[in-house]
Amino acid sequence: MPEHGIYTLFIRSYSHSTRKGRLAMKAIFYFFSALSPVITALSPFVYAAKNTDNKFIIEAYGGSSTQGAMAVRENGKVHPIFIKNNEIGLINQFIKDKYGDGIQVVNKGASSSQAMDLLNGKYFYKNNKSWREEMKKSPARIILLNFATNDARHFHYQDIEPDYRVSPDQYIKVMAQLVNIARAAGKEVILQEPHPICGGAARWNIGPYVTQLDKLARAESVPLSRQYQRILNMNNWQSLLSPDCVHPSEQLYRIKAEETFSVLVAHYGAQLAAAGTHR
Repeated sequence: MPEHGIYTLFIRSYSHSTRKGRLAMKAIFYFFSALSPVITALSPFVYAAKNTDNKFIIEAYGGSSTQGAMAVRENGKVHPIFIKNNEIGLINQFIKDKYGDGIQVVNKGASSSQAMDLLNGKYFYKNNKSWREEMKKSPARIILLNFATNDARHFHYQDIEPDYRVSPDQYIKVMAQLVNIARAAGKEVILQEPHPICGGAARWNIGPYVTQLDKLARAESVPLSRQYQRILNMNNWQSLLSPDCVHPSEQLYRIKAEETFSVLVAHYGAQLAAAGTHR
């Protein structure tokens, strides 16, 4: 899988865009080209938390926005960092504040991953076994799934092997498999819409993927954290993204966390209350 293929495409796009567009695409290029070395030096909070024995576990899977990536501009250059107060970190805090100890959200996000990677245990989830095997051994009671952006990105650029170019119609089938396998293993599932993206990245066209995800949520009665249109409706929503126009700012991570937390409480509040220490 040519992980660097998208970088070449960004470079080729410079000669066909305005100066403003070139700068935006260059920012995204620097972000993605810098991801690999940064991931290897991540702080422990990005990965699955330890000491999960006797806790009510929620596992969160997705790409870099699950993992907690944010772009920052320093000295005129954009580069990636990973922040503690990402969506999953904040949900953990919200749960602790409301329910006390006994519940933990484990961040299993993997930057640049597609849903297919998780299903098959390949590429950016290559350290996993197949999804079926992962779910059999997982201690989680609830699974959060947040995919679409990288699926749309690779499908737009056609920069990976054909079997991993996931169209919106294929995406709903992959997501349905993830949901059904998790449920067969006794897990509850919450689907999370991606947030909107802007600038040159908008051409990835994630809207049709959101439509298919919403369709799946209705058809299978899966709780859904609605992010996409809700954020699009916010005034000057682009300002809520970090400088690469792809990853959330700290403010947007909080907005997303509040919505997902509200879905957790609405659907599984009784179970969370029973597992927590604030009774």
